[in-house]
Amino acid sequence: MFKSLSGRRTLRYVVLIVLSLIWISPLLAIFIFSFAPNQDILRMEIFPTSFTLEHYNTVMTTTLRGVSIPTSLVNSTIIVVIQVLGVLILDIPAAYALARTNFFGRDIIFALILITMMMPGHIILMSLYEIMANMSLVNTLPGILLPGLPRVIGIFLLRQFFREIPNELEDAARLDGAGDWQIFLRIMVPLANPAIATLTVITVLYSWNNFLWPLVIINTPEMMTAPIAMAYLDSGTNATQNYADLLAAAFVTTLPVIVFFFAAQGRIIQGISPSSGIK
Repeated sequence: MFKSLSGRRTLRYVVLIVLSLIWISPLLAIFIFSFAPNQDILRMEIFPTSFTLEHYNTVMTTTLRGVSIPTSLVNSTIIVVIQVLGVLILDIPAAYALARTNFFGRDIIFALILITMMMPGHIILMSLYEIMANMSLVNTLPGILLPGLPRVIGIFLLRQFFREIPNELEDAARLDGAGDWQIFLRIMVPLANPAIATLTVITVLYSWNNFLWPLVIINTPEMMTAPIAMAYLDSGTNATQNYADLLAAAFVTTLPVIVFFFAAQGRIIQGISPSSGIK
């Protein structure tokens, strides 16, 4: 019996290791060949014949086809920070009101919010663009940011979490003399920290990787975000294009997300764990 269990465990580890290698191999290839001479990539060498930091120096100090990778990283960082703050400021009170307060039309409003979540994003692209154009926000950071505020998935996620908090906690706080804002800020929001952390992670990943809307609303290299800059560089048809530079740019624009993932992986696991709910 023990041999059988050991065999299953070994097989499980082997499968997980193989799957991990398959998933991580593209990123490893980008990282390794970003240090390789361009000729190695053109010859499709299995492993670089030499290593150099020249491509990273080029990416970080010069413009490629008029696009500056550092500028695109700054643009993406600004968008991520503002969108995370905006989503938390707007979604938390909205979700709390929909979960814990009674007012006329609450369920209808929540149903309408859910309907917007079901709609494919590309359906409303033209309408959004017209609105931004009428507000003179085309090719501006507010034009990129505003349609992402608030996040419907955040309202849905936090509302479900707030509904699980026992009413006895709120009743006890009222008996102690706490007002509505004190209950919200000092009891409900701290209890919802796992869900808030999960929403933060989702928003960071969505904002950094968002491609379609910035592609529509941006029309100059100076305003490009990291994904748009990479797509623009990758679309070049020049026969002398330096692919090693592209790989270095790809890794540089991916690195912030990788660092964020490792820094926040504990919160991610805590947020999706069933034990993170209120018992």
